[in-house]
Amino acid sequence: MKSLCKSLFTLALASAAFFIGFYLGQEKVVARFPEFQEDKGDKA
Repeated sequence: MKSLCKSLFTLALASAAFFIGFYLGQEKVVARFPEFQEDKGDKA
């Protein structure tokens, strides 16, 4: 039972780290192209 709890805790930590990294990675990608998005909005 102790190893099961430890495994679930490790899985939860790994999942949280993955999702945090994924979210921060998306923010970096979006931040690369702010001018393109602004230009598209200005032309419309």
